[in-house]
Amino acid sequence: MSPGLYIHIPFCKTKCSYCHFISMPYDEAIADRYRKAVLREIKYFSVPRTAMDADSIYFGGGTPGLIPAEHISEFIGECRQRFNISTDCEISLEANPDIISVDKASAYRSCGVSRISMGAQSFEALELKAIGRLHTSETIPASLSLLRGSGFTNINLDLMLGLPHQTAESWRRNLKMIDRLGIPHISIYMLDLDEECPLKSLVDCGSISIPEEDLISDLYLESLDFLSSCGYIQYEISNFARPGYACRHNLKYWNREPVLGFGLGSHSFDGHSRSANYPQLGDYLQAMESESSPRSWSREVTDRQALEETFFLGLRLSEGVDWNRLQDTNNGDQLGKYGKSINDLCNRGLMEWKDSRIRLTSSTTS
Repeated sequence: MSPGLYIHIPFCKTKCSYCHFISMPYDEAIADRYRKAVLREIKYFSVPRTAMDADSIYFGGGTPGLIPAEHISEFIGECRQRFNISTDCEISLEANPDIISVDKASAYRSCGVSRISMGAQSFEALELKAIGRLHTSETIPASLSLLRGSGFTNINLDLMLGLPHQTAESWRRNLKMIDRLGIPHISIYMLDLDEECPLKSLVDCGSISIPEEDLISDLYLESLDFLSSCGYIQYEISNFARPGYACRHNLKYWNREPVLGFGLGSHSFDGHSRSANYPQLGDYLQAMESESSPRSWSREVTDRQALEETFFLGLRLSEGVDWNRLQDTNNGDQLGKYGKSINDLCNRGLMEWKDSRIRLTSSTTS
């Protein structure tokens, strides 16, 4: 299996009130040190070029679109030096609507970026303001038009369910905008409030309210029907694509395929072990500037852990898990203990077992 390459860009204009990812304000001098560190990591802490192909590169964050496009070009160039990058490599970059410009979009296309994932979250002004987003509802279609004018056809749009001020009516307006704009890939995420994010404190003290869980579940199920009627295929719990636009890189995570991570806090999986880089910027920069390993931990994945991962990752996919394939690759006694539990869940309507495929039902995913 060809691995995917993940490059973490931790810089943002400002941190959204719900965010618990590793991110920090953009600083030109720090960003330049970080650029050199990541290039050094790709060069010295990846496999020899002759040893491995790669068919996806994903720039996540943070806000990768915030850094100079020249940095993105350098990262891609170093990846091409160290890996056999396939000619049809999917190169994705996350960007926010307020930072997309004609010059940046053109530069991305020139250096090989083929897919843009745009963090819209909502088309509603009140909802955007409540979570600290800097763009407006009008910015989103304008940015989409700019990207398309620059030659991008593979575009994802993130939306969030459960935002402050969100109602059934406002969510339906979001869905109608999706249909109207003809975006090929949609990701719908439920608001997840980490203990340390500012929005969690505001919700806990009653300063701001979010929709009830029952409403969120109902709107999610409604979204499945609406997007299906618009020609989208739900291939994963949170992801919907028109034919041919499923995200190759993200499918690697759910299928337990190798992904090598570079940059602050990034995670790697080589098929046998998992590891993670230092999550603190100072530790990561110091390691790379002294040409030491950036890994904060590494562990082998046991057979039992691999089987458990196969279930909880694979069941996120609409196609589910192939039981026959699991039998071919796992100890029968180890696998057999799951059969009774799966049958019980099927009887309760939470799973379906058809032919060799085990899938979650909509009763589970909602």
